[in-house]
Amino acid sequence: MGSPPRNRDPLAELFAVSTRLLEGLGLPYFVIGGLAASVIGEPRFTGDIDLDVFVHENEVGRLLAKARAAGFRFNKKTVLSNLAQFGTFRLARGGLHLDVLRASTGLEAQALKRVRRIRIHGVRANFPSPEDLILLKLVPGREQDLLDARAVLLRHRKRLDVGYLEKWARTLSDEAEDMRIHNTLSKWLEETRPRR
Repeated sequence: MGSPPRNRDPLAELFAVSTRLLEGLGLPYFVIGGLAASVIGEPRFTGDIDLDVFVHENEVGRLLAKARAAGFRFNKKTVLSNLAQFGTFRLARGGLHLDVLRASTGLEAQALKRVRRIRIHGVRANFPSPEDLILLKLVPGREQDLLDARAVLLRHRKRLDVGYLEKWARTLSDEAEDMRIHNTLSKWLEETRPRR
């Protein structure tokens, strides 16, 4: 996999090592979290890297072994427990951390088909489309997620596939038996509709 150049800032180095690790293992992924929100929406501070990774249970051991060889620190028992319980785990490197979310939903599978290769910190990596990032942020619906999702919508409003967004917002709301996602998106789309 090789070592990243030493002139990077710590977050850029973590990003380079993390994406190189997954691509070296052939594991499909895309960037989520604050970094994706900054690249696709509005710049904001983030102190970690969040990745949505398509990794089967039988591949986790190999991923962790390669991660340790790449300088990541973690307690394997804790990682496996968190993965089984929450579908996420954290790896530390330097003073920063990588949060891995194991992809498991239809939306994530669809988002993977629509990824875009974007160059950031000197590294080309997979990022979701603006529509998929909006939807992925609407699902948890925490305050920062909603701010990020709205910023992406505002930045890309004239180019968004509104039909795709509405279809998935309805699907996600139906699956959750909660209209919050659909209603929030509909409100935003109405508020930002171009006026004649």
